[in-house]
Amino acid sequence: MIAFQHLHKQYGDVCALGDLHCDIPAGATVGLIGPNGAGKTTTMRILTTLVRPTRGDVLVNGVSVTEQAHVVRRLIGFMPDTFGVYEHMSAREYLDFYARCFHIPAHERPRLIDDLLGLVDLSNKRESAVMSLSRGMAQRLSLARALLHDPTVLVLDEPASGLDPRARVELRALLHELHDQGKTILISSHILADLADLCTHLIILDHGKLIAYDTLTALLSTQQTRRIVVQTTEPSPQLRHVVEALGYRMSADAQLPTRYVIHMQGDDAAQATLLKACIAADIPIHQFASEANTLERTFLQVTGSTI
Repeated sequence: MIAFQHLHKQYGDVCALGDLHCDIPAGATVGLIGPNGAGKTTTMRILTTLVRPTRGDVLVNGVSVTEQAHVVRRLIGFMPDTFGVYEHMSAREYLDFYARCFHIPAHERPRLIDDLLGLVDLSNKRESAVMSLSRGMAQRLSLARALLHDPTVLVLDEPASGLDPRARVELRALLHELHDQGKTILISSHILADLADLCTHLIILDHGKLIAYDTLTALLSTQQTRRIVVQTTEPSPQLRHVVEALGYRMSADAQLPTRYVIHMQGDDAAQATLLKACIAADIPIHQFASEANTLERTFLQVTGSTI
C-alpha cells in the first residue's frame, strides 16, 4: 500500500532523512517512532505531499507523491498534531467546510457529516463551537475531518498528545475500529504503550536513518535482554552469588528487600538453568517470572540506549 523508495531529504547541510526504504502492506497499522529529530515529521510531510523529497519517492497504492501529488491527496487523510483556530464555527460547519474543499456534493454532505460525528461520538456536539471543545473532542473532530473523503490511508501525527487517560482509551478504540474497516494507518507518537496496543508493524528511525522495520511481534521477539523478577520469602544474599556466577547482573528493589530483578541474556533454556541454580542453592523463592518484553525496552535496545 505504501512503498518508501530510498527516500532522502536534505535541508542545506542537514540530512533530515537518509535512504528510507520499506513497504507497508495494506490494512496495517504502523507506528512511526524515534527520538526528537529522528525524521518522523519529515517522513509524514513527504508522504502527505507537503514537502518534496531531495531524492527517492513514495508510492501510495502505486501512485507517486512526487509525480501525482493531487491523486495521492485523495488517497490520504492527514491528522496533524495541531488543530488550528476556527472561531465562530460549529463542529458541523467545520466538517461542511472541509467537505466542500473535497468537492463532496451538497446533497451528500449532511448525511456524511452526521455519520462521521456518530463514528467519533460527537453527535451531541454538532452545533457546539469548535473552540469550546475539549482537547479529546477536538482530536476526534480532526479525525472525522481526515475521514471525510473516505481515504484508504490515514496519517496521524501525535494523535494522543495532551489527552487525558479516558480520551486516550476512546481514541484507541476508534483507531481499532478503523483498522478493522481495512484502513492503512501510520501513527507517529511518543506514547509507546498506546502504539503497542494499536500497531501491527513498527518503523524505528534515528538521526534520519531507518533502524528497524518489522511486525510488532517480530521486533519484540528480538529483544536480547530478559528481565526475571524473583521474590523470596526472606532477603537472600546468596542469590546475587548465583546470578553473578552465571554471568548475569541483578538489581534489588529498594522498597521491597525480598524482590530482585535479574537482567540476563539467553533463551528459555538459560532461564531454566538459572532457576535450577537458585533451587540448588536453597534460595527461598516465592516468585520467579519473566517480565513480558515491552516496546519501550525494545526501542531503547535497537537505538543503542540503556535502561
